Amino acid sequence: MSNIFGFLFKSKKEREEEYREYYNKIFPYGEPQKQKVREILVGLINEKNVSSLMMHYILIKEAMLDSETKDYEEIAARIEKKRIIKLTPEIRECIRILIDKDLAMDESLEYPTVEELKSLAKKEA
Repeated sequence: MSNIFGFLFKSKKEREEEYREYYNKIFPYGEPQKQKVREILVGLINEKNVSSLMMHYILIKEAMLDSETKDYEEIAARIEKKRIIKLTPEIRECIRILIDKDLAMDESLEYPTVEELKSLAKKEA
């Protein structure tokens, strides 16, 4: 990393390493975990908006990982202020349940189905 006129410039290798660390933090079980989460998110909304929902999901998950209190409601409210995507109450609850399951995930990657998520969301609403 070099400092030129107060700006920090990172080498390609440094940027790649930072990305790899961040990716492993969010998806510790790699690409299969990311794909499972993405498939569930596609099932919750249309394919067109899945990138925005994935960004919303990742921001909440990262904040949950970094937070000492793990207060989902506070974190979600802060992220939702960024207005990345507009969520219905049902989808908001599905995301909460999915993040809870994801944070407790092991290498089996046994996520609930979209139907199971929606059913759990209705019960908790």
